[in-house]
Amino acid sequence: MTDENLLFQAKNGNLEAMEKIIKQYQRIVYKNSKDFFLKGGDTKDLEQEGYIGLIKAIKNYHNNTNASFATFAHICVRRQMISAVKKSNTDKYKNLNNAIQGEGYSEKSEKIDYKTPSISLYSPEDLLLGKELVQLLNNYLDEKLSSFEKQVFYYLVQQKTYTEIADILGDTPKRIDNTIQRIKKKIKEYLEKYRR
Repeated sequence: MTDENLLFQAKNGNLEAMEKIIKQYQRIVYKNSKDFFLKGGDTKDLEQEGYIGLIKAIKNYHNNTNASFATFAHICVRRQMISAVKKSNTDKYKNLNNAIQGEGYSEKSEKIDYKTPSISLYSPEDLLLGKELVQLLNNYLDEKLSSFEKQVFYYLVQQKTYTEIADILGDTPKRIDNTIQRIKKKIKEYLEKYRR
């Protein structure tokens, strides 16, 4: 069960609190990534989308709802993955796909409506392993990301779009998009090494 104070701190930008929550709930990311196929991507890409969904859950959860945070997080992770799969399978997002390949970029961002489903329970062992992975990933990123990449990653965790990040940092959306792709690549490389 997630501590309400920890959630409050994470919602207000405390990165340590956010990391703790991500560690606690990363298992839902792994489990959900097995249910989908991402055209032009792989399981690791879906996991990254799942982590984005988990961060959105942290930012958007309200204690006065009938759903527990675990339920809400499960829905947000799943919806983010479904959204990614839908995007990859439509021509509507061709500009975004081209941006990933370096040909252009799109300034559109999608708003997702989060609703409530069923609860998932995780063993203490799963939670401990999840916490360990997040800590190891955090250490890896702290060492491997450049100072500019760290700035971009900070705003990405704050749920800013790459065009918003570009405005904040006074840079071009294209450069920010390229930086995000480098960050994703580093995360993917680390997760591949971790699983070996």
